[in-house]
Amino acid sequence: MPAPALNRFAAEDRALVSPAELDVVTLKTPATSDDGETVPAGATGTIVAVYGDAVAFGVEFETPIHALATVYPHQIGSVRRAG
Repeated sequence: MPAPALNRFAAEDRALVSPAELDVVTLKTPATSDDGETVPAGATGTIVAVYGDAVAFGVEFETPIHALATVYPHQIGSVRRAG
């Protein structure tokens, strides 16, 4: 028997609850940028890519540093929907 899925939402429901491209997110924990710099908790950035089945997100930050970072769902504190 296959292991149960870790995401408790059905695939068709994940789009309703998971962050999507162009949503604005705020970090609740620090993230490491692709250049190795630390993006601090509280930084706000825009999702520019969704990896896999929303297992991670490419987020572009402008302040306090300009950086691109891979952010995992547990690191996201809040989401503001695009549009």
